[in-house]
Amino acid sequence: MHRAYADRLLRELSASVTLAERVRQWLDHAPLDGTGLADAGRGVHLSPRTLRRALQEEGTSWRALLDAARHRRARRLLETTDLPLDRIAPLVGLSGATALVRAFTRWEGITPGAYRARDAGSA
Repeated sequence: MHRAYADRLLRELSASVTLAERVRQWLDHAPLDGTGLADAGRGVHLSPRTLRRALQEEGTSWRALLDAARHRRARRLLETTDLPLDRIAPLVGLSGATALVRAFTRWEGITPGAYRARDAGSA
């Protein structure tokens, strides 16, 4: 009786939070420099192969989730700090300011400097 109840609760919990969301939550607190699929797998208690396969079944990938986490963190750091780009880049897992400018322009359609100026202008 208890086992059936526990299994039902586990199914409901698993259905309410997708694996992709669990990985997103893990990435929000993980260091993004050097973080890989194996690290995320340990964070959500799955082997890298199982994690990759399960994310694919959910229609996403480790690369896409990591890219989105870098984007979120870069926006947050640009909005809340005055750190120069060469200090932000490693915090979001990128090799340097040039890589950050390229990635941020791809994400937002504007450079990090323009984003900061726009954000400062609206405050």
